[in-house]
Amino acid sequence: MILASRRSPVYLALFVALAFSIIPITPLRAESTDPQVMVNGLVQQALALMRNKQLDDNIRNQQFEAMLDQNFDIPRISRFVLGRYWIMADAQDINTFNNLFEQWVVRTYSQRFKDYKGETINVTGARPESDTSFVVQSQLIHPDGSPPADIDWHVNKEPDGFKILDIEVEGVSMALTEREEFSSVIQRNGGSVASLNQAMQQKLATSE
Repeated sequence: MILASRRSPVYLALFVALAFSIIPITPLRAESTDPQVMVNGLVQQALALMRNKQLDDNIRNQQFEAMLDQNFDIPRISRFVLGRYWIMADAQDINTFNNLFEQWVVRTYSQRFKDYKGETINVTGARPESDTSFVVQSQLIHPDGSPPADIDWHVNKEPDGFKILDIEVEGVSMALTEREEFSSVIQRNGGSVASLNQAMQQKLATSE
């Protein structure tokens, strides 16, 4: 992988829970006013998908990408993970990175549905951080009875609904972890976003 593959199965099980099932999704009536309901709906739909071992990979990838577009603020996440390199890159490199970042997320995590071993995620509550920012709390429950992992979903209220900006597992920010890893890749490959894009393109091409 381009980035370090040191995430635990817990971390992977969390992120694949951001996809949804092949069954058409009915909009959540409380979604526009309740971030807890929004996250819980995503989780339950995701678990249905993870249990579906017969789902075609292409369909899974398409649905995963649609989920990201609808429920995650990809431009803001992309800008955050690039950090200081964002202001150093030109518009074309930024646009290329945004597209590659989404492809990378889809390809990497949709391929890891096989890691699912019956875990569940229970949404337990939500707390406001501002008028438009919320943290939805949940736990990843293991079927073997081992201690659950605390998962916090950072959600922002936008004009078109709630968008997820970050996820924390046991206090570890996924966005910050990605930022550190992308920074390492950039430093190892010439110090530019263009070099990062090239490395990502090569990895995506070889993982097809």
